[in-house]
Amino acid sequence: MSFSDWTNALEQSFHRTCELLTRLLDGLKARRSAWVSARANVLTPSSELEALTQDVAREENARNELLAQIRRVLPAPLGSDAHHLHLNVTRIAAALPAAAARSLRDAADHARDLAKAVRGEVTVGQRLLQFSQRARIGGLPAAATPSRNGYDRQARCLRAGSAGALVDGRI
Repeated sequence: MSFSDWTNALEQSFHRTCELLTRLLDGLKARRSAWVSARANVLTPSSELEALTQDVAREENARNELLAQIRRVLPAPLGSDAHHLHLNVTRIAAALPAAAARSLRDAADHARDLAKAVRGEVTVGQRLLQFSQRARIGGLPAAATPSRNGYDRQARCLRAGSAGALVDGRI
């Protein structure tokens, strides 16, 4: 294969990754919406999402193989081997014609943006799970016990002579 064939394959890999990440992002958003609406039947582990993450990992491995091939073709830094070459889309695009370089950068930028969105959605999902764990394990017993400095479950003040404690700004 030639350098242009490898870069075309790299661009196609980015496009496939974008498709997979879009489907994964949609699935994660649907799971979050199901969690908020508390539909337990939708909260079971999703084999579709697991399959998508495996597909993304396979695509990343294939892209790493392409990058290894491209690394061998590009000129090595002075005084070192080709495997020491830091390789990114900018360096690859510099060796391409302008139209092909722009297309490769656009595909890589789109994949990067989708990956950031997926990471954000995963973070939100993890925080929701942590919140539900804390609420289930520690939140309910603490809320059921009266506080010495506040109000009990029937909204009666527990401190003598503390009328208006909620109104004066103290917590």
